[in-house]
Amino acid sequence: MHEKLQNIADMLKSAKDIAVFCHTNPDGDTISCALSLCRALGKLGKTVTPICDCEIPEKYRFMEGADKFELPGKRVHEAALAVDCSDLARLGGAGKCFLSAKRRAAVDHHKSHENFAETDYTEADAAACAEIVFLLLDGMGLVDDGVAALLFAGIVADTGCFQYPSTTRRTHLIACELMKRDINSSEIIYRVHRRLSEEVFRLKTRVLNSCRFFDGGKIALISFFKKDFDETGTSSSDTEGIISSAIDVDGVEVAFAVSEVKDKNFKVSIRTKDYADASDIASAFGGGGHLRAAGCRLNGYYEDVVDKLLKAARDRM
Repeated sequence: MHEKLQNIADMLKSAKDIAVFCHTNPDGDTISCALSLCRALGKLGKTVTPICDCEIPEKYRFMEGADKFELPGKRVHEAALAVDCSDLARLGGAGKCFLSAKRRAAVDHHKSHENFAETDYTEADAAACAEIVFLLLDGMGLVDDGVAALLFAGIVADTGCFQYPSTTRRTHLIACELMKRDINSSEIIYRVHRRLSEEVFRLKTRVLNSCRFFDGGKIALISFFKKDFDETGTSSSDTEGIISSAIDVDGVEVAFAVSEVKDKNFKVSIRTKDYADASDIASAFGGGGHLRAAGCRLNGYYEDVVDKLLKAARDRM
C-alpha cells in the first residue's frame, strides 16, 4: 500500500468516531465510496457517519446504507475522510463540518485535485475513486460481500460500465476481484445504468428532443429548465447520465448539459471525445474533472451562458 494510503488507514484504525464526506450533487462513485467505508469500518466497531450536503439521487438509494446519510451538523468528529472530492468547495455546505474534525484526509482521482486535508491521496489514473477505496480496504482486510457490491457499483457508475477511455486493465482486475465475492453484478449494472422511472424517462425524451447542435454537429447542447422538472415530476438529481446520449451521436466532439439551478444560475456537465479536454473547458469557469467528463457552474442569462460555453469549446477543439 502507498505510504499516504497507509497513513489514512492508520488514521481510520485509530479513530473511534469517523465521518465520511461525499461531494455535493453526489454521483454513484462518491456514494459507493462513502457507504463501503461505513460498512467496512463499522465492522471494526467504529461509529461511522456518511455525510452529504444534499439529497442522495433516487437511482442510488438501492445501495446498502443509503438511508443512513446525514446532513452536515455542528458535531466535531474525531476523524474525517472526503471521497471523490477535487477540492474543498466540492463538499458544498459540508466543508465547515469537514474542517472541524480533529484529523482530516481525502482520497480522490481527479487530476485537478487541490490539497485541502492533512493527508491527500490522489490517483489521477484511477477510473473511479472506488478503485482507490478498494486498495485501501483490501489492504486493511475489510472487503466482504457487501463492501464488494458497493465498490462494484461505484466503478460501474464512473466508467460508464467500463466503456469510458479512463477504464484501465487495473479497473477490470479490481472488478474481477469484486466479482469473486457474492454480488449480483448484472442487477447492479441495471440499477446504475439502465433502470428509469417513468418520470425520468419523460424528462430524458423531452430534453433530447430539444437538443441543439452547433458547428456542423461537433457540439451538442441539452438543457434542463425548472419547468422541465416541474412538469415531469423530477429534479436536477435525475439528470445524471442523460448527457451520454448527446456525446454518443456521430460527429459530436463536445456535449454540454446545462441545468437551471435557480434564476441565472446553471450547473454544467461536459463530455468530450477525441479533440478536447473536458476538464480544461470546465477550468475556464472555475470547475474541473477529468479528460472526458467534467463540470462547472455559471451565472448569467441562459443564452449568455451558452455563448460562453460554445466559445470555450471552440477555443479548445
